[in-house]
Amino acid sequence: MEDLDTLDKAVGFDVASQLAPAAQSFGRLIIVLLVAMMVLRLVRRAIRRVDDNRFREQLLFFVPKAVGIVIVILGLAAIGIDVSGMAAIMATVGFTGAVVFTPVGQNLVAGAMIRIDDIYQVGEAVTVGDLHGNVVYRSMLRTELELPDGSTAWVPNSSFQENQVLNHSRMGGWRLCVQVPLDRASDRAKATEVMNDVMASLIWNSPGKRAFVAFDQVGAEAMFFNAYAWIDDRTKEPWFRGLLLSELVDALEEAGVSVGQTTNLSIGHSRRDAIALNP
Repeated sequence: MEDLDTLDKAVGFDVASQLAPAAQSFGRLIIVLLVAMMVLRLVRRAIRRVDDNRFREQLLFFVPKAVGIVIVILGLAAIGIDVSGMAAIMATVGFTGAVVFTPVGQNLVAGAMIRIDDIYQVGEAVTVGDLHGNVVYRSMLRTELELPDGSTAWVPNSSFQENQVLNHSRMGGWRLCVQVPLDRASDRAKATEVMNDVMASLIWNSPGKRAFVAFDQVGAEAMFFNAYAWIDDRTKEPWFRGLLLSELVDALEEAGVSVGQTTNLSIGHSRRDAIALNP
């Protein structure tokens, strides 16, 4: 009987010694889960205080997932699993794969570089690749541009890394050009004088930039001039292009200079329109 009692005590001690670590690991896991719930709640509460609606939605999408990954690793560590090697491998492979192989990772890196290099700010006029417009909004993934025709383009930030970027707001504006053909019978000297007067009196030309006329060539039936002016807002380039052409054609016709094919290209803007635009 004494041997049986001793055996029962030994078995009971072995079971207790095995259950104790498991109970401790389970307790730690419960504590980690409770702390995780509190942390996630605090994180979401802090993100909801962000004023920018689109930036807030982006944070609500990415940050809880990142926090969740950290919590999983901490939970595994709490129950006694060695996660140091696993965490290092996951971090290395995950970061490298996200940056190299996914558009999202490439855009995130490009978005960070855009901010570090301060390539553009909201409200500035830029050209990237074949697109040009005003920056309406920028995030870590993409940039929203208002195009000259009033439409909107959402450009991936990687495009700003892969293509040449022109920031017209920091270059002093954007140069536009219109071509004016005159009948070969016209007085070239008189036409040049009239157009120079128009270019010198442009009230909407960007400050510090010189508007000018350049004689281009003589064709079979016409002489060609190029008129150059500067604007601050390239999204209005079509409007200003028509305005400049109208001003030149009106002045030439008033001076009795015979204008070529451009008369039909005028879109009806006059000097009075420019004054109304820039009182």
